[in-house]
Amino acid sequence: MARYNPVGDLSPLYDAMDRLRSDCLIGDGSLLSPGRQLWTAENFAELQRTYVQNLDEGEGKFFEKLKTQLKDATADGHCLMAELIWLLYAFSRGDVSPPTKNLKVREVWSWSGEELPREVVALTDPVLHGVGRAGQGYNNNKWRELVLLITAMQALKAKSQEERRQVLADSATFAEWFHGQVNGDNRQLRHILPFLLFPESFERISSGQHKRDILTGFEAASPSDVRAMSIAELDTALLKLRKELEAKHGSRVDFYEGDFKALWQRPKEKKPAPVQEADVDEIAPARSDYELNTIFYGPPGTGKTFSTAKRAVEICLGQAPDEPAAVRQAYDQLVKDERIGFVTFHQSFTYEDFVEGLRPRPMASGAGFTLEPEAGILKVMADRASKQQGNHVLIIDEINRANISKVLGELITLLEDDKRRGAPAAITVTLPYSKSAFSLPRNLYILGTMNTADRSISLLDTALRRRFVFEELPPDTSRLVDIELDDSALNLATILECINQRLVYFLGEDAQIGHAWFMGVRTKSDLDRIMAFKVIPLLREYFHDDLERVRIVLGGGDGFLSRSQLPVPNGVEGYAEDRYRYSDIYREESAYPEESYITLLGQS
Repeated sequence: MARYNPVGDLSPLYDAMDRLRSDCLIGDGSLLSPGRQLWTAENFAELQRTYVQNLDEGEGKFFEKLKTQLKDATADGHCLMAELIWLLYAFSRGDVSPPTKNLKVREVWSWSGEELPREVVALTDPVLHGVGRAGQGYNNNKWRELVLLITAMQALKAKSQEERRQVLADSATFAEWFHGQVNGDNRQLRHILPFLLFPESFERISSGQHKRDILTGFEAASPSDVRAMSIAELDTALLKLRKELEAKHGSRVDFYEGDFKALWQRPKEKKPAPVQEADVDEIAPARSDYELNTIFYGPPGTGKTFSTAKRAVEICLGQAPDEPAAVRQAYDQLVKDERIGFVTFHQSFTYEDFVEGLRPRPMASGAGFTLEPEAGILKVMADRASKQQGNHVLIIDEINRANISKVLGELITLLEDDKRRGAPAAITVTLPYSKSAFSLPRNLYILGTMNTADRSISLLDTALRRRFVFEELPPDTSRLVDIELDDSALNLATILECINQRLVYFLGEDAQIGHAWFMGVRTKSDLDRIMAFKVIPLLREYFHDDLERVRIVLGGGDGFLSRSQLPVPNGVEGYAEDRYRYSDIYREESAYPEESYITLLGQS
């Protein structure tokens, strides 16, 4: 039966839904405050006016906008909205933890000027545990689901109590009525609400595409057939399939469990995030009171690349805008104006790439080729700075990844302030390929970045260290303190601190993770993506794919990387030792459970 759930006993939630159906949908009562009349036609008409007809689809956090939208609502209107939020949360498991659900429902209720009692059965962890993953689309589009829910409930409350009882008498009648309220809108409540009210008849599936994939994966219908099916027809076919599988296997079936899931699940496609631009303000005239040679160093994610870009703008224009987008726009314009150059060092980078080298050129006769000197990025930038007014900047990203002595050669001497052209001890060298005289102008600044996770400063060439000023960019969790996630009480600063404490313990200070990776996080889905595509890959690199050690850094347990023991193959029993297969939860679910972060923080 669909009430079966492999994650545990969900009868507390189903009991709460039974009370909601009888007391609130058929009756006009309250789930969180028994005896009170909240689910009334008048209160839903009020929410239709104050919320549905007063939508704010712009930028901003959901609950901040919701509070503003409800500013003219009555106390009962606020309390009813809190119960609707509870209903939206009832299905979702993992993306929002039970404590956060409890906190948010109580917050909305408090806007009425009242406070809920400390002990409310419907707000206990067993009830709020959730049923399955609804996905970030559901979480990020709560306002759309609310519009559907309020509109549908307003239609239900227009009926007499006896008519409501008939609508909710059985699963088929309710589903037919509810789907008629949706008008084709692609909302996940179309799947979620029928299941919550009638879990024996519907699957714990919030996605129409998953329903189609399951039917085709189990060969219960062809792809063309499922595309033509209505939601009601999909649900009927799934119920039939589940009963057949339970009869065949002699056990309860959940389509998201183990071998059943493997038969239908498709890999998910990743979409790139959109790029946004911003206007740049007027910049003051240039100044020249910076060090000529500077290296920004620190662990990954401390903003070294952005810091060099901002410093380059300041050197060229005198100051930089405050907004990061405006800094980048000013930087891009300076690149177009040929005042900023950029190069990334790597292990194969050579003197010929950086200063000058011989390159083949076809002969005028067309027969054969000749080798001619070609300027590298340093010589190109030096020539530009010599011919143009104003300061110029050459940025060398990952400066410690190349063999510095070989890349710079004799030019390492020219880097010193007093060896630059026009200085008291100026030096000019003859380049080996063009045989031309060369010196570095005093208006060419060199900025480098250095990732201390790759190689520590102590291993750098001593001559190079003498010629550069080093500015450390350590992790700065104070930059994350004021970032509040919408729909989650997770604290970014504390999460980063916990990870870095463990990295320092195992690998030392240079292996920490920087704050910059988390600066753009605004939702839990943003945080999940940073963990999946930046933090965990870096940890795998740090620990040479020792995934057990990675799990320890992430707090242990299966919240981020799940572990299952491998069976011992035939013939190797005498040599057997425990071996495991590891799976990244994000690859399967496109999210990490909020409980995984709580475990990381050592709060479970």
